[in-house]
Amino acid sequence: MKKLLGAAVLSSVLVLGACGNDENKDDMEGHEHHDHDEVAGLDVELTTPEKATAGEEVEFVAHVTSNDEDVNDADKVLFEVLKDDESLDKIEGEFTENGLYKLNYTFKEAGTYEVISHVDANGLHTMPKNEVVVE
Repeated sequence: MKKLLGAAVLSSVLVLGACGNDENKDDMEGHEHHDHDEVAGLDVELTTPEKATAGEEVEFVAHVTSNDEDVNDADKVLFEVLKDDESLDKIEGEFTENGLYKLNYTFKEAGTYEVISHVDANGLHTMPKNEVVVE
């Protein structure tokens, strides 16, 4: 549902952007114009271990990009840890460099967990998730 809403908003922005007046037309002559440069995207590559050991520290990393450029000023990057659909922790990641936000985390007991990165940047929100099996 969120993807459909996002697509509808994006389509509306593109259509409305194409309906601008001609006042700036003279300023744009001789310059290429790319609509995709005006609309910011948001991509997050979430990296977590597939397997971990209870009591040992692991690292979660969210690489945040927009239109293939690193995002070094995201509004929010939270890592949420769930087990059996119950939220156990929601902790802010620390920006390190080059669009990377990290969190060191220790699972307390064995089980199958989901890790979701909640990322807000450029007025957009995305939340990729990975599964971690803890032994």
